[in-house]
Order: sequence, then structure tokens, then C-alpha cells
Amino acid sequence: MPFKSLKELDPSEGTVLLYSGNLSQQHLESGDIILFPQPSADPNDPLTWPRWRKHLVFLSICLFSCLNNFSGTVLSDSFLSIAEDLQVSVEDASGLLSWVVLTLGISNFIWVPTAIYFGKRPVFLLSCTITFFGAIWAASSTSFGSLLGGCIFGAFGGGATEALGAAIINDIYFLHERGSKMSWYIIFIAFGSSLGPLCGGYLIEYKGWAWGKWLSAILLGVNLLLIFFFAPETRFRRSSNPSEGLDSIATSGTPSEKGDSGKFEHLEVGSRSLVPNQKGFVPSRKTYLQSLNPWSGIAAESPYWSLMFRPLPLLAYPACLFATLAYSLALAPTVMVNTVSSTILIPPPYNFSIGAVGLINIPGMIGQGFGAIIGGICIDKWAAYCARRNNGVFVPETRLFLFIVPTVIVFTGIVLFGFTIEKQMHWAVIFTAYGLMSVGLTGSASITMTYVCDCYFPVAAECLEMINGIKNVFAFGLVHGVVPWVTRMGYARAFGTLGGIFGGLMAFVVPLLVWGPQIRHHTSSKWRLVSWELEK
Repeated sequence: MPFKSLKELDPSEGTVLLYSGNLSQQHLESGDIILFPQPSADPNDPLTWPRWRKHLVFLSICLFSCLNNFSGTVLSDSFLSIAEDLQVSVEDASGLLSWVVLTLGISNFIWVPTAIYFGKRPVFLLSCTITFFGAIWAASSTSFGSLLGGCIFGAFGGGATEALGAAIINDIYFLHERGSKMSWYIIFIAFGSSLGPLCGGYLIEYKGWAWGKWLSAILLGVNLLLIFFFAPETRFRRSSNPSEGLDSIATSGTPSEKGDSGKFEHLEVGSRSLVPNQKGFVPSRKTYLQSLNPWSGIAAESPYWSLMFRPLPLLAYPACLFATLAYSLALAPTVMVNTVSSTILIPPPYNFSIGAVGLINIPGMIGQGFGAIIGGICIDKWAAYCARRNNGVFVPETRLFLFIVPTVIVFTGIVLFGFTIEKQMHWAVIFTAYGLMSVGLTGSASITMTYVCDCYFPVAAECLEMINGIKNVFAFGLVHGVVPWVTRMGYARAFGTLGGIFGGLMAFVVPLLVWGPQIRHHTSSKWRLVSWELEK
């Protein structure tokens, strides 16, 4: 199949009319928000599901994301005790985190194509089952090799949550809801990474490291039941034009970005009507028992093997590349701290117990909560405000204006942490620095991933696959290299260097703010990077 431009899949190129008080598109029951994408007449369309059902699906997947990271990090504060019990070096024991992080990223490139080919429901059921049995395997281990194998096996299953969990948001929620929902999804991921060491530290101190994995297995088993009963298939094939049925702004120039509503092309439907499906008829609603069927057929028209490689060219899109850098560098300092926290806080002068080391995640969770507010609620309200001032036109780049807030906070936290450790300052300053770093894990990630979904809606799942896969590979390198790095350079210089890299690369948000619409329109219409039809 020849390569095509993104504009051939979505003429709006991410710029849509979001607010209107007098047009005849389908709106919310109260207010002037135009629903994008427009829901179809099919009662099985996830966009038409009751809100309680959407939230239940979303919660089930968010819990899986949280518990997957909980299971992956629950042993991170016990590397010293595991090394002693299983007679390996501390560096080898840290592989229980580094190899898990790498596996989570690489398995994205298997699970996302599989979900496109077979559907998301069977993938989530299979992946949660694998993660569940991986935790049991690890908990039952009596050797380090077996423990590492169980952790890697579980991480392979859990990799499905990295990109597909975020893709669920595009399946069941409208554009004006994406920012807040993405922040909720990412905060579940981040909280899982924090709750693992926080709970695991005390659990391991009093019950032993195996109980960290037994608890993970119990929680994952409950979550598997939630997914089976409350997470039906969300894959739905819409019109090949995602903008069909609402005011699409299919102009090639930038005047439409400035609110020149006279140039908008209107495709209007009745105020209470829905967009009919492609086949011209309305199917019957599936029963609850039918929705439990894990098999929804093969929807992909391309060979399975080709699905594994087709996302690679998408990294050339500027928004996708920037989001990858932003998420990777937001994750970097928190992963580094989780790797070295026990070696910093257990020896003198701090003399923390294994359980007390996990307490550093309390300010981390506070920072993650603050970042989620910035990257979710605040961004959605800001984007809505900007759209109203722009004659109702939503422009994806408006989400980037608040990006400066988590950037400054994270930079401060990185530099402060390195300086504090070098000078052996009070532990409260260490905790504060980690809390500041953690703001970016939710704030920066929420903003940039939602921005990518807005810019490249038809290929959002593939873009998220690239972002999540690469940031985990990046994190793997840091986990493996952080100990020799800080040993050679010292904490102040190592974290100062990381802060400089972070600040320098995050400055690339400025060109996207200034020239983002022009860049987006040019790359969407001129760059032929997409080698498939809409199949999701």
C-alpha cells in the first residue's frame, strides 16, 4: 500500500470547531460544545455509551496500569536485602527494576499491533493474565534467576497498559474530555510506581520480599475479574474521515487558526441526529453477555507482521518526537531516584530502615497529584477558554502554553536533589526535591500525550506506542547507568547535567508554540508517513 499523508485520513489536521451556539451539529445536552468525534447511530459505538459505563471501563484499565507498575516497583527498596538473601550483587539486584522497565517498553511494539489486529479486549485479558501469573512466579521463586524471570514475564504482560490504556481514552471520550482523562490515566500509572515502594518497603521489612509479589498477585487477580466483567471491546471503525459530521476546518493555510470562521467547511446534521455508520444501517445493541465475548474478529486489513513496523516513521512528526523527549526526560529523574534511594537513605548519616525509605514516595505522590491538576483540569479549561476566544476554534497548540509550569518545577527539583545529596543536607530537603521532580511525571506527560492525540487523532495509538516504548528504553539506560554515573561525577554534577539536558530539550516547546500550526499543517499534508487505512 502506498504511503499517504495524514491529511488524507483527517482533513481537519487537528484543528476543529469545538464551540458553537447556533450550528446544528450534535452538542452536549447543555452548553455549546460540539462533540468531536461525532457519535454514530450505532448503539454499540463507545462514544454513545452511558457515562457510568465509560467510567467503569476507564477505571478498570487505569487500575490495571496502576497495579502493573505497583508490581514492577514493589521490590525496588529491597535490593540490598534481596542481594544478601539470594547472594547476588546490588547491581544485579537492580536488574529487577531495569529489565522490567525495558520489557514494559519493548512489549508495546507487540501488544499495540496485536490490539489493532484482534481488538483491545482480548489483549487486555491476556496481558492481565500474564501479569498475574508473572507475580505468582516471582513470589514463588527461590533463586535470583527465577525471580528475575518472573518479573520480566509479568512486565511483558503489563506492557499492554503503556500505550493501549491511553488509546482507550480516544475510543470512549470526546475531544473536550481528553486532557482530564489523560491526566487521570497517567496519575494512576505514576501512583502505582510510588505505591509499590511505599507499601513494599514495610511489607518486605516485616514479611519478606516474596510478600510484595504475593500482594501484587492478589490485587491483579481481582483486577482481571474487573476487566473481564466491565471492560468490553472499545474498538469501533468510524468513517475514514474522523471529522465527518462536524465542522471540520479543512483549510491548508493558517488563517483558520486565527478564527477566520468564514473559511470553515460545514457538514451539518440535525441537532438530535447521529452520524450513520458506513454500511448504512443501524445494528442492534449487544446484550451484556455478548459484550463479555473476548473475540471481536479481525479488523485489520494489513498482515499482522506489517503492523509491528508501521508506527516507526511517525516519530518524524514534530509533536510525536517532542512528546517522546518530554515523557522520557520527565520519567528519567524519578527512575534514577528510585534506583539509588535505598543506597542513599539506609547508610549513615540518614540510617533509614527499608520501610522508611519508601516514605520518599509520599511527596512524590503529592507532586504527581499537582502535576495531574496542571496537565488535566487546568489544561482542559485553558484550551476551552482559548477556543472560545478564537471564534470557537480549538487549536492543539493551546495545550502547550502551561507546559512551562511543570518544566520549571522539575528543573528545580533535579538540581536541588543533586546538591542536597552532595552536601548531605536534611532528609526533608531530599523528599521535597523528589516531590518537585514528580510533578513532571504527570504534568509534562499529560500535556504532551494529549497534544499528540489532538494533532494525530487517526494514528494516536501508533504514536503513543512509539512514545511509551522509547521512553522506557531511555529509562532502562538510566537505571543501568545511574550508579556508575553518580559514583564518577558525584550527585551534584550528575543531576546538574541531567537538569541542563532537561531544560535545554524542553525549550523546544517554544517553536511549537510559535509555529506549531504551520508545522502541523505542513507535515500533515506534505509528509507521506502513513502506510495504512483506518483500521482501529
